[in-house]
Amino acid sequence: MVKSINTRADFTAEAIVYLGLPKYGKIMLGDKGMEFFSDRNVADNMTFPWPSIRLVEGRVTHHGQKIGKNFYLVLNNKHRIRFSSGQAGHILKIIRENIGNENVVKSATFFGTLSHAFKKLGKKKKV
Repeated sequence: MVKSINTRADFTAEAIVYLGLPKYGKIMLGDKGMEFFSDRNVADNMTFPWPSIRLVEGRVTHHGQKIGKNFYLVLNNKHRIRFSSGQAGHILKIIRENIGNENVVKSATFFGTLSHAFKKLGKKKKV
C-alpha cells in the first residue's frame, strides 16, 4: 500500500507525467506537497514536498490570456519534470498558494528564447 505525505487532499486531477515515456495517472495536491499516482502501477508514485519545489513554469498562450496544459516542476536539485493536465490552471493556482507567487512563472517560448539568443549574440559582437 502506498502512503501519502499529505494529511488532506485539496485537489485531485487527471494528469500525464513525461519521464521518457508518458505515464498516465492522477495529481493530488495537499497540505504537505504534490503527489503523482500512476494508473497502471500503484507503487509507481512520485511525491514532491512543497519545500523541495523551487519553481513551477507554466505555459501561457494567446498573449497572456490562456494557460496551456503543460507545466514544469523545477526541483531544488535543478531537475525539471514536465506534467500535462486539463486542469493545469487550477493546479498552478493551488501550487502558487503553497510555494509563493514569485515561484510560479511563465515558461520561455521557442521564439522568445531565439530572440534572446540573437540579442545576446549582437551584444557580444559590439564589444
